[in-house]
Parts: sequence; structure tokens; C-alpha cells
Amino acid sequence: MAVRAELYCYFCGHGLGEVLVPTRARRPSLEQLRTAYATGGREAPVWDDSDQPLCPRCGGQLFLERFEHEVIRAHERRTLKRAS
Repeated sequence: MAVRAELYCYFCGHGLGEVLVPTRARRPSLEQLRTAYATGGREAPVWDDSDQPLCPRCGGQLFLERFEHEVIRAHERRTLKRAS
């Protein structure tokens, strides 16, 4: 199973785009989000020393606005596993 998630900025409202995170957890961890944004080809957040994601536009804190579970088909699973 995977989770489709997106980070948004508290201050400017900028969305960083959806990523697909392979996990069985209810919501993705920060490490899983970091990996997904690094390999997803999307605009990535800036990570500070305390491992918090920050907005690349204004430097504000990001939050997980939407996340939903998604079923991955067998042929898609191989591609997702290679990306993670």
C-alpha cells in the first residue's frame, strides 16, 4: 500500500506537489517524505537542522495537508520500489 501526500506552507500557502510514499503506516514519516520528495522530481522542501521541512519560497513551516491511501497494482509496485 502507498500514501499519496502533499506538503503546504503555513505562511504563503505554497503547495509542493503530491508524492507517492510506499508505507503501511497511516501517515508517512518525515524520513519517508524526505525520500519521496528527493526522488519524485518535484520541488523539494528545505530541511533544517532539526529535520523540519521548510518552504523553498518563503522559509515558512510546512504541514501535511492531504494524505490518502492508494492501492498500487503489481506492475506499479516494482516501479515504486525502485524509486524508494
